[in-house]
Amino acid sequence: MQGIPYSEILRGLEGFDVWLKNQGITVQPNDRIHEALKVLLKADEASRRGRETGNYTNIDPKDWFSMVEALEAHDVFLAFRDNPTPAFTAELKRALSGPEHPSLETTKNRDGRNVWYQLALAAEWKLRGAEVEVEEPDLRLYREGFTFLLACKRPAKDHSVRANIRGASWQLQQALSSTPINTYGVVAINLTCVLNPGDKILVGDPNGLGGIVESYVEKHLKDLKSVDDQRICCAMFDAATPSNGVQTVDMMRAYYAIGKELHPSAASEAFIRHSIEIRDHPE
Repeated sequence: MQGIPYSEILRGLEGFDVWLKNQGITVQPNDRIHEALKVLLKADEASRRGRETGNYTNIDPKDWFSMVEALEAHDVFLAFRDNPTPAFTAELKRALSGPEHPSLETTKNRDGRNVWYQLALAAEWKLRGAEVEVEEPDLRLYREGFTFLLACKRPAKDHSVRANIRGASWQLQQALSSTPINTYGVVAINLTCVLNPGDKILVGDPNGLGGIVESYVEKHLKDLKSVDDQRICCAMFDAATPSNGVQTVDMMRAYYAIGKELHPSAASEAFIRHSIEIRDHPE
């Protein structure tokens, strides 16, 4: 979110509540997204005062995850404002639930942020020109003549990453059993909660996050290589965390092309190329 004025994000969210109501969603002023927007408004007011007086107030580090979610809400709104499908609306209702701060998550209340991950990922790609739908198993991406089904998982702990890889693979196998031949599966694992439950700031070289994310590919090579469905072509690991004190939010991704010797590598290469191009060359 570096380089995007708070006021611009707030302007982009004008009409957010009306949009929710038009989808039949009851607006809850104290749900976690609206609480995040309050943090964003407070930060914008502090920034305005700083410009006027020259005395800037740093954002409390504990508020940075709220800032990230406010920006994600902005992207989700812009991406799906004009054409929310029934499937999207159903997921959005779930995604608005959960505690205000990720550090307060439990096994009983983390469903909202789990679903929010897939909506934010879909919004990121959609805003940069990708054709993506919120459909079973979680997302459907269309690229270079391929259809990619994504099963998105957000493990809570390091020890649960393996189970999430297996769960996503099973989910994809069920979905792929009734799809055309040019359809492939992608395991998408978000490591944010594993690496930072909401109470940490990444310090040092921000590029170090990339190495941490990539290390999970190496750590789980055995699990990835054990995926025996030849149409599950790729695994994607990503993470986002506040870093460098309170200056930036960094996000990194790492990929693994599953079983390239077993099936055409064009699918995995197309997906990886798509994701890199989407991130590095936004329209």
